[in-house]
Amino acid sequence: MFKRRFQLIQIGEFGSTFEVMIYGDQLRDMQHLLILHSIEFPVPPSPAFCDLMWQAGIQVVFVRRAGFGQSTPLPKALIQNTPVTTGATAMAEAVMLRKLIATLHLSEIVVLAMGSSNPVVYRLVRISPEISYTVFANPMFNQEIWQVFTPVWFRTMLQQIVTSKSGLQVAYQGIKLLIRKDPIALYSHIYAKNTYDLSYVRENEEDYLAAGDFTTSINPGQLYYDAMMCLSHDPMLKDGVLAEIHGTVLIGADSALHRRTEMAREAARVGLPIIQAEKGDLFCAYKSPQTLISLIERHTKAPLLRVI
Repeated sequence: MFKRRFQLIQIGEFGSTFEVMIYGDQLRDMQHLLILHSIEFPVPPSPAFCDLMWQAGIQVVFVRRAGFGQSTPLPKALIQNTPVTTGATAMAEAVMLRKLIATLHLSEIVVLAMGSSNPVVYRLVRISPEISYTVFANPMFNQEIWQVFTPVWFRTMLQQIVTSKSGLQVAYQGIKLLIRKDPIALYSHIYAKNTYDLSYVRENEEDYLAAGDFTTSINPGQLYYDAMMCLSHDPMLKDGVLAEIHGTVLIGADSALHRRTEMAREAARVGLPIIQAEKGDLFCAYKSPQTLISLIERHTKAPLLRVI
């Protein structure tokens, strides 16, 4: 089992950088799985997950998105209401990621989009011929499912973020206070209704302590950007817009029934098939690695070279 070490990868002539974790430290002649994180967990999947992928012939490449850790933040002009709500900010982030893919000389890759990274990946797959298959894990699309967010105080906090600038500041300060007090307790409280997500927290407490540190250090504009793209209308998501994309939506067997129903409806509307992972909710991709391996085996051209 390798250590999950990060390296800074510079892209473009202006010196923008991404923090990248290449499991095994350098790219190998394997199937590459590029993972883009959600706002609440800007940390790589567990060593056990990465090692299981490795044994199956899949090398994990985890990218810390713009504005997280040492990755160059998006320009301040893009973290404003108009570019965010029109999708221009997400498109700009997608362009940066496309440059990273080119810089790493990746091809025929599989992309796993986690949570709030999905709006960026909707756009990335349309400009990146290097992507052969995409797994959209728990995308929100344009669903009206506020009730799936629990507990109630957490739902209220999310609603504050997308309602007003003052609401954003209150929610941002509240999140920072809760994380600084006890990040493990906070994450455990949010995931309390799902046994498998909660077990992932308990199995990887050090990662959640790190995630708390990253979350408290992000710009409030980043919180606004991710929340708005997931929890309000995304103008890109017209009927059939992703029908030509080689990919699938992944949702956990333990997600709330209303969420699974709405997800299936929206996936059909935008033109994507939907697969149910055997375990988990928000972390179904990490808690159901065999589901992910099966999808990759089924939808990539070359057979996976399993490591003995």
